[in-house]
Formats: sequence, C-alpha cells, structure tokens
Amino acid sequence: MEQKDALLDSLAELRAAHDKASRLMAEIAALGAQVLKGSGDLPSLAQLRLYEEAAARAQQQAALCQDLLMGGTGVSSGAPGGRPYVH
Repeated sequence: MEQKDALLDSLAELRAAHDKASRLMAEIAALGAQVLKGSGDLPSLAQLRLYEEAAARAQQQAALCQDLLMGGTGVSSGAPGGRPYVH
C-alpha cells in the first residue's frame, strides 16, 4: 500500500508541476501573439528560464513516477547514470 500511496502522491506532484509549466508557456505564447499583432513586448529571458525550470521539474517528477511504476522506491539519488532529462 505504501508503494501505491507514494505513486499517487507523485502523480499529484507531477500534475502540479505540469500545470505550472503549462501556465508559464501560455503566458509566453500570449506575449508572442501580441507581438505578432504589433503590440507588446517579447517574452523575457527570465520568463523563459522560469518555464525551463518548471518543465524540468515536471520531467523529473515523471521519471520518479516511472520508477515507482516499475517497482522502484521513487527516490532520486541525483547521481550520474540516472534518468537523463532535457531542459
């Protein structure tokens, strides 16, 4: 039962991380659309970095979910040789 609870918690965290990244991307896309229409400013580097961090967090959380589904502990050691993720 602990494994199931850990997976459900991890899935909830994945959903939250994904939602955050999606909101940030929607804001960036809206700014881009405004620029194409001739008004507004381009997205800032800070906005893109926030999105990058949120997307990386979602990807890390997805890897933890996969580990739990495969019977692992869901604990990431952060050591080399672990699951790679792309920013």
